[in-house]
Formats: sequence, structure tokens, C-alpha cells
Amino acid sequence: MPWSRWPGSPATTRPRLLALHEVAADARRDGRGSAPARESAETEPEILSAGTARFPGRPRRKPLLAGATALLLAVVSSVLLGVRLHDGDGEAAAAPLASSASRSAPTYTCRAERIDGRWYTGNSRTEDAILMAGRAGPEVAEAQCLLRRASLAPGDIDGIYGPLTERAVKQVQRRAGLVVDGIVGPHTWKVLRR
Repeated sequence: MPWSRWPGSPATTRPRLLALHEVAADARRDGRGSAPARESAETEPEILSAGTARFPGRPRRKPLLAGATALLLAVVSSVLLGVRLHDGDGEAAAAPLASSASRSAPTYTCRAERIDGRWYTGNSRTEDAILMAGRAGPEVAEAQCLLRRASLAPGDIDGIYGPLTERAVKQVQRRAGLVVDGIVGPHTWKVLRR
């Protein structure tokens, strides 16, 4: 049997669907179907040659309008980018971009002083901040300075909690008999500040 005669093939399905559509449309017009009867012929779909329906009451989508909108947005974006990258004289304005790229990390100093029986190095007064790998800021720099004061090597005093800082914290925790997890918490702060 040729493919075109098999049930479910495109050649046999399309005429069946069209026939079912006509039966349903007649039933709606006569009020026999479950859908309410419609009196206007404008709401009935127009069957096009490819088997697709077009409803006259609905506006057609306008792909041209969507394409034009996308093109307009692309042009406006490129103009704004061009204005941002060039100053008023037409020369490239590399200074704003270069300044953001050349920003250096904040520098921290270690000025150790003892206040009320505790050591502080001038970066942070915290005693309960939780510090671990991946953290950064003045609290980390404070811990690094206190580690260096305790004759341990936390690496550069850069405010970044990296592997060298973590190793030094573990050494302090081992010395003090604390849980050795490499995380600076209230107990480790207490040891660092005494």
C-alpha cells in the first residue's frame, strides 16, 4: 500500500480535518454543538491552501513591525555606545575605561596597638565577624595583621582571605587548641586579639 493511503499520512489527514471543521462550523451555526451559536460569518475562519486557518476578526501579526523595532533598538544602542566611547572632540575617551581597569586594591597598614588588653591594628574593631576563604575587606586585613603580629605568614596584607591566610589561621587554631577549620570566628578573634 502506498504511503499516501496510510491512515494518518498528510494526504489523508488534511481532508479529514477540513471535513471535521465544516461539520463543527455547521453545528455551531445551527446551535447543535456545545459552543454557542454565532451569527456573524466574520468570526468563521477562512481556510487557506496550506490547511491553516485565518480568522478575519483578528488582526494579523506584523513581523515587519517587530523586525523594524529590533533594528531601531540596535541602532540606538550602537549610537549610545559610540557616544560613551568618544568624547566631544571625536577622540576616543579611554580615560573612564582605563581608570576603572587601573583601580588598585585598597592598601592596608598594620599599626598594632594594645587597647584595654586587646590588640588592634587599625583596620577593623570587630570581634565576631566570620571570615573564610573567598571573603575580602578590612576585617580580613585586620586578621592578616594580627596573624603577622603573632609571627605567622598570612601572605600580603591585601584584605583577601586566600590560601596563605587560611593556613596561618589553622596554625593559630592548632596552637590555641581550637577547632582547626580555617574559619575566623569569635573564638579565633579572641585568640588573635590577646
